[in-house]
Amino acid sequence: MTNESSLDIAVAGGGVAGIVAAYLLARRHRVTLYEKNSYVGGHTHTIEVDEGNESAACVDTGFIVFNDRTYPNFIRFIKQLGVSSLQSAMSFTYWDPGMGFTYNTTRPFADKKNLLRPSFWRLLFEIDRFNKTTRRWLAQNRLADMTLGQYLRQAGFSPALAKHYVTPVSAAIWSTGERDILDFPAQTFARFFENHGLLSFSGHPQWYTIQGGSHEYVKAFLKTFPGTVHTGCPVKKIARENGGVRLWTHEAEAVHDKVVIAAHANEALAMLTDPSDAEAKLLSLWQYAQNRVILHRDTSCLPPLQTAWGSWNYRQGAKKAVRGPATLTYYMNQLQQLACQHHYCVTLNPDYPIEPGHMIADLNYAHPMFDKDATATQGDLPGLNGVNNTWFCGSYFRYGFHEDAVMSAAAVGKEFGIEL
Repeated sequence: MTNESSLDIAVAGGGVAGIVAAYLLARRHRVTLYEKNSYVGGHTHTIEVDEGNESAACVDTGFIVFNDRTYPNFIRFIKQLGVSSLQSAMSFTYWDPGMGFTYNTTRPFADKKNLLRPSFWRLLFEIDRFNKTTRRWLAQNRLADMTLGQYLRQAGFSPALAKHYVTPVSAAIWSTGERDILDFPAQTFARFFENHGLLSFSGHPQWYTIQGGSHEYVKAFLKTFPGTVHTGCPVKKIARENGGVRLWTHEAEAVHDKVVIAAHANEALAMLTDPSDAEAKLLSLWQYAQNRVILHRDTSCLPPLQTAWGSWNYRQGAKKAVRGPATLTYYMNQLQQLACQHHYCVTLNPDYPIEPGHMIADLNYAHPMFDKDATATQGDLPGLNGVNNTWFCGSYFRYGFHEDAVMSAAAVGKEFGIEL
């Protein structure tokens, strides 16, 4: 534990991990937050869209929802900030235009043709077997050292289950291509699905969204943060020297007592001028998938049958590359409970044209890829903290989500004797 008083601490990265680290450390220390983007928040990026009549729709494009079961640290954080939330409606839709096949997880027979499809009934029964078998193999510790693809083959599941359910749902959750999802460690996958109630047809957690858009918690943080914030200011280099750290941005250099690197693992390693063997070994194994994200009003990206629209809508492309990125559309009116005159969609990696007149924002986000080598580092990542006046945090410490970033930042705060 670090007990020095009134330290000068730099936080490199203004996503949720950096926000929470800065929020905690500023209770006792002088904190400077450096963020490469023009805004603080990282994947928390809300776009205010003019609806006319002096009203605006605040639409999230990255972080959107959280639940009451697996996000305890994030919920504690926003409660401390006094930020309100409201219930979200979660559902998943699979749509294959080439096959003329659509189903929604909460309304499986919204398309009445599914009632007469033997293949769909077989899929439902196999999903039930998949849930039961996965729970059993997880409890028996049979999934260790196995990828998701290997598990599906060894357990005897059909290619149809993988194509129409397991890989689309998983690719949607982790914003990763179908083939890369099959390389995902089976045990990590199963634990995540079990924790989120995805290995049963009932007992799912309640999902929530931030009232007014996820940027509301960022605004609340900035309003109370006593430190200094630099946006549009990427950290280029970090050198640990003379009992402290020297940090270079595109504008200047600064000296601090300590540094918390709250960036993607690959970016964190690139910042260090003198990485230790352990830092180089652990951080170099992480890769990130680049995802194009478009906010728009073109509902042609959703299934033709509106009653089948889900919160998450996965579109199976006829010519999708086996290692191509996942293509899905979030229906934001449903996810955020938006009361507005237009339909708002957020589409990841569209492999079809979106009407230019309906496009509002064209963005890019990077998501960690959880292959076997990367996840094998997670047990050792906390051991990097506190060495050479440097700490690390980010969603890659666990499953890649907001709660995981907050949890890792809270662990940094705890090393300084500060609890969330």
